[in-house]
Amino acid sequence: MATDKRRRELARAKAERQAQRRSQRAQRARRNKIIGIAAAATVIAGVIVWGVVGSNSDSVPAAEEAVPSQSESATASPAANTPGPVATPAGVTCEQPGEARTDIPTFDKPTDQGLTGTVNWVLNTNCGRITMALDADKAPKTVNGLAFLTAEGYYTGNFCHRLTTAGIYVLQCGAPGQDGTGDVGFTLPDENLPAEGDGNYPAGTVAMANRGPGTASSQFFLVYKDSTLPAGYSIVGDITKGLDVVKYVAAAGVAAGSSDATDGPPAQPLVIKTAEIQK
Repeated sequence: MATDKRRRELARAKAERQAQRRSQRAQRARRNKIIGIAAAATVIAGVIVWGVVGSNSDSVPAAEEAVPSQSESATASPAANTPGPVATPAGVTCEQPGEARTDIPTFDKPTDQGLTGTVNWVLNTNCGRITMALDADKAPKTVNGLAFLTAEGYYTGNFCHRLTTAGIYVLQCGAPGQDGTGDVGFTLPDENLPAEGDGNYPAGTVAMANRGPGTASSQFFLVYKDSTLPAGYSIVGDITKGLDVVKYVAAAGVAAGSSDATDGPPAQPLVIKTAEIQK
C-alpha cells in the first residue's frame, strides 16, 4: 500500500510540474506575441513617421523649385522675410493680355550684340512700360543673351508666368511656354552674384532664374520687395521705371485655384507685348 501511495504522490507531483511548465510556456508564448505585436507597431509607426517627415523634404530652398528655377519656380528662402501686403500703386491700368504665343523658338547660341556699359532694356507690357538698366560690364554674357533674344523677337507675346508673395517677392518671366516650361537651346554662366545675406536681392533687382549653377538662359525675375535668396542667381541690372507695374501685378496676388496661394500664376496677367534694347 505504501508503495502504491508513493507512486500516486510521485505521479501527481509529476503531473503538477508538467501543468506548471505548460502554463509557463503558454505565458511566455503570450508575452512573446504581445512583444512581437508591439515591435511591429513600433516599426510601422517608425515607417509612418519617416514617411511624413521624409516626404517633406527641405523646402528652404527646394531646388528648382524652391528658388526661381528654369522649370521654373521660385522658392521661398529661409524665413528671413515675412509675408506682407503690397499696396496697389495708383495710376497703373492694364489692358487685356491677349493670347499667349504658341511657338517655342530655339537657338544654338546667342550672337555677340557688341554691348558695353549700361544699356536700357524696355518691356512694353499690357500694364505699362518697365525699363531696366542692364550692366553689360558686370554681366556681359547674360546681358548679351537677353539682348540677343530681344533682337530675335523672342520676348514678344511672352507671359510672366510666376508670382511669389511670401518669403520672397518676385515676378518671373521669360519662359518659352506660358506655364514656365520649355528651353531656348542655350545656357549662360553665372555672373555678378551677390553676397549671401539678408536682403541680398533688394526691390528693383533684375536677376536670372536657373535650374542650378550655370544654367540660366531666357528666364528672369523682377524683385518688387526686398528678398533673401541663396546667392546663385545672376544679377543683370535694376528696374529704373515701372516698378509700380510689377507691384500692381503683385498686389492682385496669385490666381485663384493655384495649389499654393502665395506661389503661382499672377491673378493679373502680364504679357510682354514688345521688347527692345536701347544702347
